[in-house]
Amino acid sequence: MSDSVSAFAQALPYAWALLAGLEGGGRGGLALNVALTLCAVPASLALGVVLGTLRVLKAPVLAGLAMALTEFAKWQPLLLTLFWIHYALPAFFGVRIGLFATAQAALVFYGTVNVAEVYRSGVLSVNRAELEAARLSGLSRVQTARLVLAPQAMRRMVPALLAVAVSLFKDTSVVFVVGLVELTQTGMIIAGRHPGLLPAMYAFMGLGYMAVSLVLTAASRMLERRAQALLAGGSRPGAGF
Repeated sequence: MSDSVSAFAQALPYAWALLAGLEGGGRGGLALNVALTLCAVPASLALGVVLGTLRVLKAPVLAGLAMALTEFAKWQPLLLTLFWIHYALPAFFGVRIGLFATAQAALVFYGTVNVAEVYRSGVLSVNRAELEAARLSGLSRVQTARLVLAPQAMRRMVPALLAVAVSLFKDTSVVFVVGLVELTQTGMIIAGRHPGLLPAMYAFMGLGYMAVSLVLTAASRMLERRAQALLAGGSRPGAGF
């Protein structure tokens, strides 16, 4: 027991390196995981809505292409996507991009297809009869989409979209395979230099991922409540006119 306490005490001076990177300049560690997430989530949401919209369009060619891309991506693990971008692009096309851009491309690709599926499921979950009733009552297509379709679909989509954001953060833990020294790799490097600190490093890494995930979850729930309140207010009869 005393040895474990001593190991954790010896590991404490490396806490800043785990947070900001071995150089202490914010170029690695947990800060890198957070930076990757903050860049990947907005891009995934925007592109996912576009891809999801193509899936539900009454345009067979576009819908078919979007479905093919989605199905292909769903069967590819993030790790393999990273390898394709990092190794296949230079080998087959002579295109080489930076490590951060490689990780971003893989995360955005992976996040986009998940957002697209959430968006498609949310739109298709709305009762068609309600949309037809809204059209028969005199609402235009735009008004029907804004006042009937959007509120109901968003209530179903918001929790799943926020779960995608948290999942993307946890997925950043694998980007070390292409050479990025994020939290996992930082902890492993420190443990390699000081083998006695390995259990403490694993514990600190787990705490780091858990802390950020809890913050994201709390922020997600707050955004979910606000979004539902706004949508509930915007879906009242006559709202927005």
